[in-house]
Amino acid sequence: MAAARAKKKRDPHPEEELRDLAAALKKGDPARGYVLRGEERYFRDRASKMIIEKAVAQGHELCRHDVKDPEFSLSRLLDDLTGGALFATARCVHIENAGGLLKKGSKQHAPAFVDAATARIASSEPGTLVLSADAIRADNVLAKRIKEAGGQLLACRRLWDSPPPWDPDPRKAELAQWVLARAREEKVKLDASEAAYVAAATGNDLYALDTQLRTLKSRGEKGVRELVGWESGGSPFELAGHIVAGDAARTVAGLEALFRSGFHGRDGTRTIDRGGLVSILLAAISGRTRECVRGRAALEEGESMDRAAALAGVGGGPMARKAFEARVRLRTAQEWRGVQADVAEVERRTRSGAVVDSNDFAWLALRWRKRRGR
Repeated sequence: MAAARAKKKRDPHPEEELRDLAAALKKGDPARGYVLRGEERYFRDRASKMIIEKAVAQGHELCRHDVKDPEFSLSRLLDDLTGGALFATARCVHIENAGGLLKKGSKQHAPAFVDAATARIASSEPGTLVLSADAIRADNVLAKRIKEAGGQLLACRRLWDSPPPWDPDPRKAELAQWVLARAREEKVKLDASEAAYVAAATGNDLYALDTQLRTLKSRGEKGVRELVGWESGGSPFELAGHIVAGDAARTVAGLEALFRSGFHGRDGTRTIDRGGLVSILLAAISGRTRECVRGRAALEEGESMDRAAALAGVGGGPMARKAFEARVRLRTAQEWRGVQADVAEVERRTRSGAVVDSNDFAWLALRWRKRRGR
């Protein structure tokens, strides 16, 4: 199992997916269907725009639906799927936030939709179906039917906003590299260090980063830092890694940004209250520490790194696995248990009503820096 997880293929870069989509659309008509899945709405929107523009240019009637829209109507969607185009030869049916319709057990699950969409894909009715959502399983029955019919499944994941643990240069982070590439496309004068600053200051919001680049387009002689203020609160999960590693410098900078600006969760909401940030950060630190306690103990008992990762419950792609390997080697099993005891003490204080804030986390990073194994 561990070996299978380690060798699990990582989703390609979303920009590669978009280039493949553009090349396919350039060669001919839109495919029978598309599944745009992933947490990064920016990439899903770009893919949708490309497909819709091609379909409309080919004379397709466009039918758009958003499952999260208060005015969404399942009956109208079913009519669009089962009926023919009224004013054109074909129909492009685009469904935003379609994940709930497909997921069994969700309030929005609609077997009638799955049946109608599957029948449309299998029929000779011309047109295309586009499903867009932050989470659609590749092995979902409708996704499989779309792929079997020659459609495309695009992975629109979020970009890594931190560099790989084995090469901590912030300019190597996917997000910084993306900013640099977008700057070249938009003819914005920006070097790698400036791109890394813009990414860190703005946060992992591609729409906001595009806006920053438009601002910088006519900056003249002004410096990047004059025009791009620090707005990013960062990620508590990334910050937890710095704290656990005893990286005091990154911890202090990250804490300042996080507690000043908050952070955006997966649902798009921003958490800024101290209590919520403390709770999320503590949970992330506790999880990282628990993994390392189990993993290091397994290594000291003679287990392989693959087995240690499996026993620690480490999931995710290759970068998550590399981060775990780098982290677990920082201390002995006994030292990791000491770290775990420190975390438990802070958690106990929060339950007793004591005030816990950014200073407590900075203290932990400093304490753990002194206790790091050689």
